[in-house]
Amino acid sequence: LRSHIADLLPPGTEQQLRAGAIEDCWDAKVALAQLVDMAKLYEPAREWIKGQQVVGYHGTRLDPEQRASVSRHGLIPLDPAQREPAIRRFLAPHPRWLEIEGRVAEAVNFVGNGGAGNRQGQVHLTLSGAGLLRGFNHYLVEGAEFDHHVANYLLGEECHDLNRARGQGLLYRVCVDGAAALAAANPFGEPSPPNLLGELIETLAWFMATGRTDTASLELDCGLILYEGIAPDAIIDVLEIPDETLWEDYDHRLR
Repeated sequence: LRSHIADLLPPGTEQQLRAGAIEDCWDAKVALAQLVDMAKLYEPAREWIKGQQVVGYHGTRLDPEQRASVSRHGLIPLDPAQREPAIRRFLAPHPRWLEIEGRVAEAVNFVGNGGAGNRQGQVHLTLSGAGLLRGFNHYLVEGAEFDHHVANYLLGEECHDLNRARGQGLLYRVCVDGAAALAAANPFGEPSPPNLLGELIETLAWFMATGRTDTASLELDCGLILYEGIAPDAIIDVLEIPDETLWEDYDHRLR
């Protein structure tokens, strides 16, 4: 990307950036904006990203049967009706199971029709694996947000121990075509600057100012919403994250 936009940068841009007091990506972007018209960088960045593959992360908590399904079918868009068997499996050990068993379909229907979450037909990714693990890891601790809302509808705060007891916290790393990633980052229309392009230029500014590529530590992030799902062959790998690691940074968001 640096080479792709080189002609748009005034002479001495990197030297001026490196002479400044840059502590994070935001400082770097502000400093770059004082040297160049940022709006002129976004369209070249758009053309560049369309020719790339973008790595995204998906965090979740799955039992062995669910994990095997992802291996066979990939990450598929949320279908409330298909979630019910897995939800029944993890709720069944609860002492109140006989009391709530007959209301599971009711709860799935309620949440699936806009009662909470509104993620039907979608697969969500994030660009920052570090951010997902340290900033909002409730997906790996408690599992899918849809499942949690169903459990909470039936059991209230009692559901948390069950959420955490099932399966394993997993971090999926997937590959997405650049054009598809750009569209997924702006599913409701593009702000200014467009999502993904703004983060890309901000990261480039950090690199030019510091020479460092350790942007994971800064947890600069961008969410992606995909409506077609992720095919199995687009999954690069999956990491099992130990509960003790997750608990250190648990954000209690689903409390």
